Amino acid sequence: MRISVIIPVYNEQENLVKRLSFLCEQANKFSIEIIVSNSPESFDETPKVCENFSNIRFINSPQKGRAAQMNFGAKQAIGDVLLFLHADVCLPNNFYEEVTNAIKNGFKAGFFAYKFDKETRLLNLNSSFTKNDGIFAGGGDQCQFFTKETFEKLNGYNEGYCIMEDFEMIDKVRKMKIPYTIIQSKATVSARKYDQNSWLKVNLINGYVFLKYKFGVHPTKLRKTYKSLLREQV
Repeated sequence: MRISVIIPVYNEQENLVKRLSFLCEQANKFSIEIIVSNSPESFDETPKVCENFSNIRFINSPQKGRAAQMNFGAKQAIGDVLLFLHADVCLPNNFYEEVTNAIKNGFKAGFFAYKFDKETRLLNLNSSFTKNDGIFAGGGDQCQFFTKETFEKLNGYNEGYCIMEDFEMIDKVRKMKIPYTIIQSKATVSARKYDQNSWLKVNLINGYVFLKYKFGVHPTKLRKTYKSLLREQV
């Protein structure tokens, strides 16, 4: 079973070095395809970073936005399973075995629990919720994966969403009653937005924007709200 790992990027050269080094090591052991889908608005050295790795497929997405970049990567992918990875998230060492076992057990989609790359009691509290399913579960930092057939059945990510495309996708999975699982081997997520802001501020903003999403506020307005409140690139 081949897994295509698709990484949408926008000026992520520093994080990419770490991610690609790890993924290339895994690709030497397992059947893994690695695709970097670059934003047309990127202006850093991402292309040169990718040139340093022989088994990376670097593609320039014709459209900006994470949803469009992920869909473009999925169209190029040849894997049986599509796994979408943010450049600042590290998959667990056994991700290949975990994902393939999940598919063999009948799941058509899923995502990972996660921990942060630094430990505090409050961050540990946040990460503890990712082990279980719930209204906030399944966001992009949790490394969503789908069989290719399922991804096509879902019509990919909604490119009308410039933010919250990951939650909209999981909502579709639930509505269509597609069997999915949460892998308990934890991904490692960057705590950079908590460093730039505060734990309370980040959680209040996330909750506020998520609530507006649930009430049907247009994604462009959601993104504007998020960017105006939180010191971080979206």
